Amino acid sequence: MLHTIQADFYRLFRSKGFWITEAILVLNILSGVIFGATGHVGVNTESKLPQATEVWTGFKALTNYSSSISVTILFTIIVITLVLGTDLTQNLYKNSLAYGVSRTSYYFAKSAVVLTIALFQFLVSYGLVFLIATLYNGLGTMPEHFLAHFGLTVLIQFLSTLAWVSIISFLLYASQSITLAFVGYFIGNILLSLPALFLKDIDILHYLNLEFQYSMVQSTTATTNTLSIALGFILVFGFLGLATFKHKDL
Repeated sequence: MLHTIQADFYRLFRSKGFWITEAILVLNILSGVIFGATGHVGVNTESKLPQATEVWTGFKALTNYSSSISVTILFTIIVITLVLGTDLTQNLYKNSLAYGVSRTSYYFAKSAVVLTIALFQFLVSYGLVFLIATLYNGLGTMPEHFLAHFGLTVLIQFLSTLAWVSIISFLLYASQSITLAFVGYFIGNILLSLPALFLKDIDILHYLNLEFQYSMVQSTTATTNTLSIALGFILVFGFLGLATFKHKDL
């Protein structure tokens, strides 16, 4: 299992696709600091994106970038497809199974790699946006209760990212198609946003799209609902991914 994890990261860091992906992510962060706005992926039904006229100081950059974390999620999924997607589409996983690695061990080894990649992307995104903004515009003023609120924001966003990763991983295990996984991500973003547009009175539907940002952290309803939905997706699609892989014909 440990050998599988080491081999994945060795291959990833030698991949041009990984470094190109990270370079584009860094450019997106840099544009946010300089121009006051970054991109957004999906249908934004609840949050307000930062205005382009805002100056991103260090602390302001952290709160503003929290509304654009969907970009980091997209780049996380791209990197994950470079590892898991390549293994499945090119049948490289058969080499591990041929050496006696069980399907369950293989699945959890890949899950550990995926989790580490997601954590790395979060550290890079928030770390760089804070560092660049501080150097460019100064540190700024720390908002009241910032550490507690920002910590909770990052936790829920990270779990939401793992929820999306679980969905994409399931699609990869089920279809062995990177294209279908990306189509599933973009269509899934739309489908999870539609119920809130048509059934506005049902509160929990507003959080199905797993969008969470700093401005929502003081709402107990938003925090609890997003956390519950994220954990539910992780458990359901994590189990479905494992079950699909264990019963898949080689």
